[in-house]
Amino acid sequence: MYPNNIYIKNYATIKKYPGDIGVQLDMFDNAHGLKHNALARAQYKHWRSVQTGVPELLSVEDKRLLGI
Repeated sequence: MYPNNIYIKNYATIKKYPGDIGVQLDMFDNAHGLKHNALARAQYKHWRSVQTGVPELLSVEDKRLLGI
């Protein structure tokens, strides 16, 4: 779906962090010195929503960024 997404590639690490998806992504970014990337985050949330069947992971802004 998004083959070069760093968050998808590191799903196993991210899901181990406590908190909601936004907190998990913030913790991953901080641990790896990454800047906030709204598009990559939206892609990850979309991928994760497809994997889990939970469409509520995507905000209106995420959907706008992805064009869905």
